[in-house]
Amino acid sequence: MITTRMLTARTAFRQPRVATAAAWLMIGLGSLGLSACGGGGGSDSSPVVPAPVPEPLKLIAPPTTAGTLGQNGEAAQDSVKATAAAAANLVRRSEDPSNLFLPFGELMSGRQNSHKPSAAEPERRKILETTTVSCSSLGISVIRNCSGSIVVDTNVSNSATSLPAGSYISMRFDKISGIVDGQSLSIDGGMRIDFLTAISNLDNPGNNVRLQLSFDKLSASGGGESFGPVTAVALLEVDGQGKPSLTLNGVQYAGLNELSVTDANNYSLGHSKLRSAHWSDSKAFVDTQFSNWQTSNGRPLQGSSATLTAGKDSALITVESSSSSQVSYSVQLSSGGVAKNYQVLASYSGSTVSYSVKAL
Repeated sequence: MITTRMLTARTAFRQPRVATAAAWLMIGLGSLGLSACGGGGGSDSSPVVPAPVPEPLKLIAPPTTAGTLGQNGEAAQDSVKATAAAAANLVRRSEDPSNLFLPFGELMSGRQNSHKPSAAEPERRKILETTTVSCSSLGISVIRNCSGSIVVDTNVSNSATSLPAGSYISMRFDKISGIVDGQSLSIDGGMRIDFLTAISNLDNPGNNVRLQLSFDKLSASGGGESFGPVTAVALLEVDGQGKPSLTLNGVQYAGLNELSVTDANNYSLGHSKLRSAHWSDSKAFVDTQFSNWQTSNGRPLQGSSATLTAGKDSALITVESSSSSQVSYSVQLSSGGVAKNYQVLASYSGSTVSYSVKAL
């Protein structure tokens, strides 16, 4: 039997309440339910019916060919605009109430807290050995009065202590409802976790882990927020240093644990990184690496910097001065060992932004 363990979800982005509660439920099931469908049955003698979650949709990854940046004034201006767009992309992802992908990156990087078995755990194991799991049997303390059921299907044996590549857990949430922080919560729909790499120790997954999360018409509401139905596929990876990244809808996000967001106009990106399609060539990618990038009242603060990389070309962008009406950027464009420097001024008038470029 796989050891039951409590997991602490340290979300990479600030999670809206409904997404946090839904993620807790999924993580609780993922940690307790690996033994749900493999091996011996419990008191339920009904036949095992796989959860009706379809095969995963195709993952949309960024292009695999590096783009180019150029070294003229237009390239300097475009690099500044692309940096602002990349920052906004990260923030939009963090503010999306359907952010259920992100806690799993923390889970798989091995940030877990063990606990002493409680008296309720043997009964949970007995319940989880059947096909259908009642929400109340999971014992997730952040969700009170939890009702509804979850149909679970997996190819993982109930005696497994490790997972080979190709393992999966499939779940269908059927009218889940409960109370979180005094607010009602509801969840409905399906999800599937595919383990693309082997995990030698379930109690400590470690680094160099890849898994795919597939959501099928998943919806939730609670605390004045709602999302869905969501149908999407995301790739979560933990690299050799234990840093998680997320690939979703053609964009790869890395360094997510360094992102701190208050709202769309006030945030800190730390050393977050984003890989996306080139702004003028959808078949090529550009990497944007932020370095202590901070934004207040919609303006990047002095000292914030970012580096755009496309093949052998790079653009180093630094905020030299910042006010409510104007932001001055220094831009160094490098290619083949040759560097050219520019100043880009962004002038604000209401919601309109205009740019001017000067070679240095």
